[in-house]
Amino acid sequence: MNKTFAILGRQFGKFVLLTLVPMIPVFLVTLGALSSSAPSPSGIAIGAMLTALLTFVLQTVAQATSLYGAFQEMRQQPFTIRDSLRIGFSRTIPVIGVGIIVGLATGLGFLLLIVPGVIIGCMLYVAVPACVIEKLGVTASTSRSVALTKGYRWQIFGLFLLVVVIALVGAFVLAKIGGVGLVGQTLSFAWQVVSTAFGAVLSAVIYHDLRMAKEGIDLDTLASVFD
Repeated sequence: MNKTFAILGRQFGKFVLLTLVPMIPVFLVTLGALSSSAPSPSGIAIGAMLTALLTFVLQTVAQATSLYGAFQEMRQQPFTIRDSLRIGFSRTIPVIGVGIIVGLATGLGFLLLIVPGVIIGCMLYVAVPACVIEKLGVTASTSRSVALTKGYRWQIFGLFLLVVVIALVGAFVLAKIGGVGLVGQTLSFAWQVVSTAFGAVLSAVIYHDLRMAKEGIDLDTLASVFD
């Protein structure tokens, strides 16, 4: 957590922007929902489901666009927004595929008994970094994450739980401040971008530390894929 806070703090504006760009459609959909006439209950439910799916997929893409910057910061090397977006977007299709698989598997696990969803989420926590950095396909990325997280899933669960609690508390406070209108939705989206940026950097740090612990690979060798 200290490493993640340090990386994010040094380049807070850049990481927020790297997260914001892929997630702009989420805000546009929210604005559209606010400006539309009162929908039916079924329309509200369908809209909420589609918005949640869009948000999850674009958060996955935002994670991909932040990886290069996170690794460069760990190496204490400069990085640009342009290079980070280029590297992240170059893997958009497989990353979206990974996001869908992770979302479906985790969601199904939560529907069963919650605990299986938590376990699956921890197992697949570094699937996106594996997809982008190792240039793996969808199923290979998930399998790689399962292998890397083995033996460290309790630690990952603790970190994940802490991030979720912080995100939920922040969202609750901002919802109380801004209400349900445009101001509230804007504040909620801004907090979502910040929390997504933090989660993206955290996943990069966890992936790096897992590779170091299990394979002994050094940071420069790991990040050489970007050179």
